[in-house]
Amino acid sequence: MNPEMAHALRPALDPAPDPGHEHQDDPSSEVRRPRRPTLDHVWAALPVAIPVVVSLATRMVAIDLAYHVRAGEQVLRGTIPRADTWTFTVAGNPWLDQQWGAQALLASAHRVGGFAAIALLRAGLIGLTFALVYLACRAKGATPRTSSLLSLGGFVVCLQTLAMRPQLFAVALFAASLWIVASRHDHPARLGALPVLTIVWANMHGSFVFAPLLVGLALIEDVIGRGPQRKRLALIVGLTAIATLVNPFGVGVWVYVKDLSTNPVIRDTITEWAPMSVSTFSGIAFFVTAAVIAGWFARRARPIPWGTLLWLGTFFALALPARRGVIWWALVAPVAVADLMPGREDRAPHGSRALNIGVLAALAGVVLVMLPWWRPHAEGSLLAEAPVGLARTTAALPAGSRVVVPQPWGSWFALASPDTPVFVDPRIELYPADVWNDYLTVRTAGAGWREILDRYDVEGVVADRRSWGPLIAELRDDPGWHLAYEDREGIVFVRIRTT
Repeated sequence: MNPEMAHALRPALDPAPDPGHEHQDDPSSEVRRPRRPTLDHVWAALPVAIPVVVSLATRMVAIDLAYHVRAGEQVLRGTIPRADTWTFTVAGNPWLDQQWGAQALLASAHRVGGFAAIALLRAGLIGLTFALVYLACRAKGATPRTSSLLSLGGFVVCLQTLAMRPQLFAVALFAASLWIVASRHDHPARLGALPVLTIVWANMHGSFVFAPLLVGLALIEDVIGRGPQRKRLALIVGLTAIATLVNPFGVGVWVYVKDLSTNPVIRDTITEWAPMSVSTFSGIAFFVTAAVIAGWFARRARPIPWGTLLWLGTFFALALPARRGVIWWALVAPVAVADLMPGREDRAPHGSRALNIGVLAALAGVVLVMLPWWRPHAEGSLLAEAPVGLARTTAALPAGSRVVVPQPWGSWFALASPDTPVFVDPRIELYPADVWNDYLTVRTAGAGWREILDRYDVEGVVADRRSWGPLIAELRDDPGWHLAYEDREGIVFVRIRTT
């Protein structure tokens, strides 16, 4: 932990002494230091420990993880990918790999300890994120208890979006930027770190566009409110915008973000890019929290500061067009609401020393028990959507054999069967509409599916039992295909070549 963060945590972890704890026999009435650990220590630990435990208890999803590990290995060998070499449908087409920095970190962790190390990295990033949200709430004046509960509420709202992928690095950077902005009046020197964080962010994930937005919102708030940091913030806005260009692709990363966010294929294919709705847990949590906040505002006797409305309104509007936006709302809303919370406790903050120690020890014990190294070392114990047996079968095919696999599994096959190029994979932005149409035709055994496989000279087909039933039935009865392997997840068919 850096010194500034430790200094910021100290008011939460080391609260002001209570007048009732003075030395009764001390003529100088010198205030006694509170016993450690206090109840405030417990409140501060909860928004870190609970997200870490939940993270360690759940499997990672290989869909947006495995292929990043493969790309990261290429980065670690000294080359950022710039053209596709993993498919046979768009091979050689340009690939702007904006997330190369996160990929290098993921591959480094994988080299050190496999997916167990990546699982631990995920837990650390999530714990760090909500520690920073807690600090931001404290910087806004909320008590340790209130800050803890708000942070945990944000965690619940975005629980389903905390997958291990490059975005998780960006989430931690977003939270760090939010904390710096929230504490700018008491610690203005921290603002100088924002351009540096932005440089890192611009090489990690496309959400780097939020860096200048966060500073810009703070600037608007300070300009209208005549805050003391408005001149410094104006400079930081400019530096942060320039910092987004410090990457191997320059302004191309902004074009990448625009193309990605406006791609109709992505919006029609990927559920997390669909508009917010109540059909998912995240959507329900989003609308419920917005309604609760609105209801609370309506009942307040005092007017709501326009700055609070600015922050909440901006991130509410940004979340509506795409479900994935709930994560930014879940980080901003607790901090915005914390600004309106009472800044003092109604009770003595110390609590029972023995009970506090017991709770903190229990939290630490649960974290230790949940460490991934206590589990079986097979990938399946840590990963979902990672069909190990199916990929092992295709990896045994001659190098260069073209294989059709379900698009969500394409990430795992890119890593586990790298010498067999696939039809499509999770890099949705690379594929034109005609490729998607061919893929969907094959997956559903639509009219002309055999001709598509012949045209692409496909040697193998991996079919998902859950959704590829019609194609499985066709291939079982087709004398030109041989069932090479099957398990509970899917089936591998290999073309029979006649000489």
